Amino acid sequence: MFLFLFLQCLSAALIITVNSIFIQSSDGTDIFASAVGNPGKLPIVFVHGISLSALVFDDLFEDERLLRRFYMISYDLRGHGRSGKPNTTEAYVSNLFADDFAAVVKHFNVKSPLYVGWSYGGTVVTDIFSFLPPQTISGIVAIAAPPSVNLAAGTPFVNSIIPLFRVDNDVAVGVNTRNTFVEACFNNASNIAIQTIWTWLGSSVLQLPAISVLVRQRTQDPAKLFEAGARGIPYLSISGTADKIVLNDNITEEIRPHFTNLEVYKIEGGSHALFVDNKDEFIQVLIPYAKKVLKRT
Repeated sequence: MFLFLFLQCLSAALIITVNSIFIQSSDGTDIFASAVGNPGKLPIVFVHGISLSALVFDDLFEDERLLRRFYMISYDLRGHGRSGKPNTTEAYVSNLFADDFAAVVKHFNVKSPLYVGWSYGGTVVTDIFSFLPPQTISGIVAIAAPPSVNLAAGTPFVNSIIPLFRVDNDVAVGVNTRNTFVEACFNNASNIAIQTIWTWLGSSVLQLPAISVLVRQRTQDPAKLFEAGARGIPYLSISGTADKIVLNDNITEEIRPHFTNLEVYKIEGGSHALFVDNKDEFIQVLIPYAKKVLKRT
């Protein structure tokens, strides 16, 4: 509601539309998606991290600096948030994640958007390049994110709590694990608005343990992504030096040989959720990069 009222007021100065909808993917799974801004602006698609939802980007989607320049789209990955959560292994194969993305961009009628993936959300670019035309996206911004599940590099801390996401016989363990994970995304969770913490935690709790297992165990083949990387697909890696979730330097070293047009930006003291903790610096990096990449297409 706050987002809607904020954008109503801002629309006096900007041409803004707010559009949220359930979109049916190729297998019939409902994908919840939203778009904010002027559809005539340069398009960016934001994709969230593991067990959470597109609500993590709400603050960015209210930022006037971005609204003035971009048409911003987000969606809940299958198995997450308000999207469908089928309980079969077959529902989490790579081509379906690609189909979900294709359905979202088709619905909002955007061509070759910039892909911004945070954490687990970064892995969907492998699905996209494996099953969709190369020009489906114009470039990649990876926020503390591997480009494939094959390249995941978690910290010892996050690796220690991952098994607890599958606990289905102890509610307290399940909720406490997810709360620990959410708080670890930030530098200091006590400095984050409690509404934000509860929103993120609520999104995580919506994903039942059985679905967490299915989402984490899916497989991918990054071969076509690496082919695109060799051809020069723009790739920007943004990470924080105080990330408690991901070993970003390890990911950078893994992907460097595969991407000829790789840029790396580190935010000193930045957290895993650096687009929250370090919002201004993140936006200052994103805007010129997005304009540079999208104006090529």
